[in-house]
Amino acid sequence: MSFSSEQKGELINQAYKSACCRRALLCGMLFARAANLAEDMISFNLEKRESAEFASKHIKEFYGQTPKISRPPRGGRCVNVAFKSKSAAKYLASLSKTEDLFLPKCPSCTSSFLRGVFIASGRISDPMKQYGLEFSVGERTDIFCALLSELGVPPLVTHKATGPVVYYKNSSFIEDFCALAAMNTTAFAVMNAKIKSDIRNNANRVANCETNNIGKAVNASMKQMDTLILLERAGLLSSLPE
Repeated sequence: MSFSSEQKGELINQAYKSACCRRALLCGMLFARAANLAEDMISFNLEKRESAEFASKHIKEFYGQTPKISRPPRGGRCVNVAFKSKSAAKYLASLSKTEDLFLPKCPSCTSSFLRGVFIASGRISDPMKQYGLEFSVGERTDIFCALLSELGVPPLVTHKATGPVVYYKNSSFIEDFCALAAMNTTAFAVMNAKIKSDIRNNANRVANCETNNIGKAVNASMKQMDTLILLERAGLLSSLPE
């Protein structure tokens, strides 16, 4: 299991006691992936069946519908979630500015929304190998970037064959995002990786410094020995003062 999948699994298995936070989390998942098809049919793909079942539970709670979970017609590793809801279709149709994304009713709603986006479309690299956090939210990239900028963590955007990608490579920004999303385990993993990296780099610097000092001492000693040998061959060694 990848580091990213482990972090998502932990978020899915946590308890969300407040209804407003559960709704915000579902809004994040729908925002990141869902498309409004004909006749108010909502459909979106998720990486794991666990994520699909997690989304299905909240869809049933807030929209009163039991989604159909299946493999996409074209196959692949993703799992498709589909349900019919006028309310959900209305929500997706209203996404034009950051105020439309969710209605925060408590301080944790923003964190829940960001968690939903991460569960549905986020990927994070193992910080022990490299720093990287990215999201693929398609046509909603601009509004997502606007939200992140308002929250103080402006992202970068690149374009791949599959579409635009919102990303961070700076470890400090990744920490800040994880703190905003209350992804504490992930934030601590990034911090620990940075600490270990700093310790390793400091140890290397000390070792390199000591190696250089030893090398200089050896070179100086060799020059002195060569000089003494020359003086001895010339019969001048005994003329040196005590």
